[in-house]
Amino acid sequence: MQNVERGNRLMKEIFDLTLSFQMEFPVIYDNLLETPLFLNYENKGISENEFEEYCKFLKAQLRVFEKGSSMM
Repeated sequence: MQNVERGNRLMKEIFDLTLSFQMEFPVIYDNLLETPLFLNYENKGISENEFEEYCKFLKAQLRVFEKGSSMM
């Protein structure tokens, strides 16, 4: 990732989203295959774009689950 500050921001955002899943939807959180605490983009060849897309995916999933839980 070219911009370390941007990478750190993305990691924090992914961590916060993951934490939201853990707190609000623990069953779904248990099904996540990875946790951002252990991702090291510099050694794994993960691009900034991939992190951004993953973050967008988590946000979309959280919106879906929040909407579903408000309907119950």
